[in-house]
Amino acid sequence: MTILQMRCFLTVCECRKYSEAAERLGLPQSALFKQLKAVEDEFSVQLFYKARAGLDLTEAGSAMYPHISYMYGEYRKMLGRIQGFAEPKNAQLLLGSMYFLKQYDIIPLIREFRVIHPGINIGVLEYRSHELEDMLRTGKLDGCFVYRELLEEEYGRTVPMQEDYLYVMVSRRHPLAGRESVSLKELKNEHFVLMQGDRRIHKKLQEFCLEEGFVPREYHMDVRNETIKELITYSNWATLFMERMADDLLDENLVKIRIAENKKLTLCFVAAGENEACQAFADYVTSP
Repeated sequence: MTILQMRCFLTVCECRKYSEAAERLGLPQSALFKQLKAVEDEFSVQLFYKARAGLDLTEAGSAMYPHISYMYGEYRKMLGRIQGFAEPKNAQLLLGSMYFLKQYDIIPLIREFRVIHPGINIGVLEYRSHELEDMLRTGKLDGCFVYRELLEEEYGRTVPMQEDYLYVMVSRRHPLAGRESVSLKELKNEHFVLMQGDRRIHKKLQEFCLEEGFVPREYHMDVRNETIKELITYSNWATLFMERMADDLLDENLVKIRIAENKKLTLCFVAAGENEACQAFADYVTSP
């Protein structure tokens, strides 16, 4: 059994759904199935069966679970200790992020990495997506957190972290407020206030609408998220946000509604070069 197979097994145990486990691992479901099938073939057992609340372990899977959990835990401990010896002392790591350090729990991730790698000094800067890519391209950043779909070039290493889906936000007085989901096509006559501060995100939001056959009717305002929140709270206007961004703005006056077409962006960590400290961070982000 390989380390990847252990990760796949433990992640499915935690998520109890193949789709969620594959998303967390940053793997296609077909690749996840392949890894689990290899384990089942190696030991001639079945690991999971479908239950009412999701996937459950078979008797064989339950017997294997504590051993795999222990072995993988020991591997993680070893990896942290070995990387601690290998990393250069007082190494510098300069990271960039779009303006969502809080929403995607990136700050705790960096804090945990510092505990394991006390010899690496980390600096973090927040910029717009096009500014981040310019800094990656010119070597001013070692790596960054950015939506993969917004990148214009390929870099040394791209680690998928989380898929985030598109939602529309409206006030509780809006006619759509009671809906759980809505087709993007249904919004063609809405008046939008979209986030224009990051031009690549703004362009991607427009593209989502164009894919469904309409140009969004926008009030052209270059305003911050909190101002967008105020504008839609006291009007019948609408806005489009990725779910984690929407969650950060929700209050008792607003609702978020899932876009039925499952439009999404993928948060990634991008390591631009061969910096050892940056590669160590990419390894840490890769692990569950």
